[in-house]
Amino acid sequence: MLPPRLALALALPLALALTTAAAIDAGKTCSPKQFTCQDQITCVSKGWRCDGEKDCPDGSDEAPEICPQNKGRQCQPNEHNCLGTELCVPMGRLCDGVQDCADGSDEGAHCREMLTNCSARGCQHRCVPTLAGPTCYCQGPFRLASDGHSCQDVDECAVHGACSQVCANSEGSYSCSCVEGYLLQPDGRSCKAKNEPVDRPPVLLIANSQNILATYLSGVPVPHIAPTGAKQTTAMDFSYASETVCWVHVGEQAAQTDLRCARIPNLKGFVDERVVNISLSLH
Repeated sequence: MLPPRLALALALPLALALTTAAAIDAGKTCSPKQFTCQDQITCVSKGWRCDGEKDCPDGSDEAPEICPQNKGRQCQPNEHNCLGTELCVPMGRLCDGVQDCADGSDEGAHCREMLTNCSARGCQHRCVPTLAGPTCYCQGPFRLASDGHSCQDVDECAVHGACSQVCANSEGSYSCSCVEGYLLQPDGRSCKAKNEPVDRPPVLLIANSQNILATYLSGVPVPHIAPTGAKQTTAMDFSYASETVCWVHVGEQAAQTDLRCARIPNLKGFVDERVVNISLSLH
């Protein structure tokens, strides 16, 4: 029987990647189901492209040239759309004596003529004169309610991508946090797996048609771990808790195909290799 809890620990410091020698030679080429970030290094799922959340380090998966629909974005709450353009100006910059819109619609005579009407508008937070008349707007993370004059809290957690993992909304604000095993990043919303213990950097276990080898994420082989003599490995799995790797060893004949396991204690090499099961169904 397989060791208990034999599972791929993707988020743990010792990770594995099952790939082929051809994939290694291909280097940084992304698969057809992946999107190549502008840095030509990072690959992300094509399903993450144009989903409103930046997955590439450079944000190129959400760039306007990649996502045309993002070019014509609507103005956010508490913003004013300059007539005939896609430019959005904060409501607080209307009638401030500085022209922001190309046609000057954010400034003009209406700023003086309608100023007195603002006091009668009954705005909960702020009021500004516009060409359409006095308009209420809200401060900070609040948006104008349907009545046109009161303000209500914005649930930032309802916005896709506000937090990478856990989001907690509060009156006028929100906060992000991460599940156990992850650390909140300086941007306040992203999470990254902890490198624990710190003296053991992430390692990749790579299986190809010749053997199983261990490398650091940079591609440099891990010292003291000689490649195994596995032949035509068709499947591999790793148990982080027991530091055990198991794989299907394909023999020249069906009867010679078996399931093998070995321990890698403290990344010092493959030891205690053993045959776990022999079955024609493994071929």
